[in-house]
Amino acid sequence: MTSGFWMNQDGLPLQFGTQKAIPEISGDYVIYGENREVETYIPFVPTTWGTGNVSVPGVQTSAFSGTGTPIAAGIQSMTTLMPLQITAPQTASGSALTLSNTQIFIERVELVTIQQVLPITLTMNVGLALATAGSPSGSFVQVTPNAGGQLIGTDGTSGTTLTLTAVVGDTGSYTIFNRPFGVGTAFHGGVPVVTVGTGGGWVGVAMPLVTNAITPLPTNAFISTLVTGTPTAGLMKMRIKYFIYGNISY
Repeated sequence: MTSGFWMNQDGLPLQFGTQKAIPEISGDYVIYGENREVETYIPFVPTTWGTGNVSVPGVQTSAFSGTGTPIAAGIQSMTTLMPLQITAPQTASGSALTLSNTQIFIERVELVTIQQVLPITLTMNVGLALATAGSPSGSFVQVTPNAGGQLIGTDGTSGTTLTLTAVVGDTGSYTIFNRPFGVGTAFHGGVPVVTVGTGGGWVGVAMPLVTNAITPLPTNAFISTLVTGTPTAGLMKMRIKYFIYGNISY
């Protein structure tokens, strides 16, 4: 338990005290068909919604830390979670495909820059993190495989971190990633202007089986944003478009 946060035995995040008053900046939404979409703001500096309210902490600018507060693990939203693949994704055997297990597919990740990100030398990765249920220390771990880089950027061994250049980080920029560790495209004024960084390792492919050594294996995870450098300004919105198919059990 740290700073008003507790993950109970049901795997639910509980907050109390001053942390309970921090505004929620994310949501998981149904869109047409079987698709779903997670939307989350990424404040680069402490940001207050309204007057006199508690600020949402800015992004984590040091390495991932699993033994401190949620923000030290890059977590800015405590109630919006991404589902995880808890069985191996199924592929065709011979000439037939039987989808007997739940399958998750992240179709694309989008970034919209609402207020310019400064300085333009900042780099950013977005991955997923878990909290150990019932842990009195409030510990977090990065989801594996591709730790730290499932949604945007590198996992330390693959891909390239996203540099928030004057294009990507400029107000009104719209960046799309739809390939695993593939180059993303930034649009400005509706025109593709530059290719940037890479999408995360889980974008545009069947989500792999989670390999963390945790029992029972969690079925969802927090979004974790890690930035290198010291931001002085910036507000983004990230959209994660995904769907669940096969034998749906969620």
